[in-house]
Amino acid sequence: MQPFLRLTLPVLAVFLVLAACTSGDLDVGQDLIRPDEMQIQYIDTVTVNLSTVMVPDSFITSSDSTVLVGRWTDPLTGLMQARGFGSLSYATNDLPDQKGIRFDSLVLEMDYAYSIGDTLNPVSLQIHQLQKPLEVGAVHYNTQSVPYNTQPLIQKTFLPQFKDVTRQIRIRIPDALARTFYDKLISRDINSAETMSAFWKGFAFVSAPANNVFLALNLTSATSGIRLYYRQNDLNQTAHNLIFPFQAGQFTQLANNRSGTPLQALQRASDVIPSHTTGNSAFLVPGAFLYTRLEIPSLSEFIKPTGFLGLNRAELVIEPIRRNLRDNAPPPAQLGLYFTNAQNETLTAVPGLANGEISAVASYQYLPNELELQDAYVFNITQYINQIMRGEAVARPILLRIPSGQITMKTMLQRVAFGNRHHTTDRIKLKLYVTSDAN
Repeated sequence: MQPFLRLTLPVLAVFLVLAACTSGDLDVGQDLIRPDEMQIQYIDTVTVNLSTVMVPDSFITSSDSTVLVGRWTDPLTGLMQARGFGSLSYATNDLPDQKGIRFDSLVLEMDYAYSIGDTLNPVSLQIHQLQKPLEVGAVHYNTQSVPYNTQPLIQKTFLPQFKDVTRQIRIRIPDALARTFYDKLISRDINSAETMSAFWKGFAFVSAPANNVFLALNLTSATSGIRLYYRQNDLNQTAHNLIFPFQAGQFTQLANNRSGTPLQALQRASDVIPSHTTGNSAFLVPGAFLYTRLEIPSLSEFIKPTGFLGLNRAELVIEPIRRNLRDNAPPPAQLGLYFTNAQNETLTAVPGLANGEISAVASYQYLPNELELQDAYVFNITQYINQIMRGEAVARPILLRIPSGQITMKTMLQRVAFGNRHHTTDRIKLKLYVTSDAN
């Protein structure tokens, strides 16, 4: 892939000289050096080292409206598998008081929220019954699971490319079990949340597709639950239905296994795997606790031009390893830079722009009309680099991760690889635009 930034030097020079004269980025007095005596030079020889680290953590998944199922296998980052858990609530009804009705069917209905990965192949979804009800109001994390029966209660194979408006997964519950449930409603044996939980206990949603795909099921939707269909014994056989929704507290477990991969050595928070040992690549997979670490060992490695006056702009350009926009793993919409330490903890945000008043955050961008994909995250870290060059700060290791305000179940599943400076196609660069005396 080609470099993302394509500014010509004359245009860029005019912009940067004007910026230098008006924004106070350079300590150059206009009474000493006239703008026409300055020239702009571009330097991209500063070394930026990449590595992959593991930051073990847990996060709440019971606050999300969806549960996840599926798996993703990668020879470099390992296996990630998602399982969802949820339980049903009771819906007040007058079924025992109705006369002349008969049972028709019972269907598990779940709204389809989104998918990540390959949706062109069929996916088999198994629903297992929990061995005990979920605790109402409990907080659950990505590392948690609850016991469930080995044999699936119900299952269905489907193609997760929904073209209809409702976008639902519907699975008919076996008639024997459905009829038992209906009879207990009519006899008032099931008449409360407690008796409902005692009968159903709850569900575990499991899928292990051969292809890489995650599916998100919205259990908090008003149309998700088990829907009872019944009819009147009248001439028209009038149809009725009643839904028993899921109760709050659904959650997802994300299990990871890096055995047999180049990253299996990541066992502790302090472990670091340099990118040159993993195909000149570093990785970001939040749900697997994998993050990219950046280090700028020395800003004195480049030779300052004769008459060097100051730095106008510093851009950290990070190119994802991606062939085209039609792949199954789109990169995160935004990424941020955060200072870290030997334990790879997330500390304060790296200052962005020339004044450092905002955090260094960049959006994923690409050039839409190019034959070959040209994409990157471009961070403006002018103030930080200026401080280092002036001796006002020291170069510190940096973590590349999704900004905290944008962390969701969906972004935790996203994954991206970045090339180091020796990668064949996509490379990281620190671009410095400096001003020097033309004389």
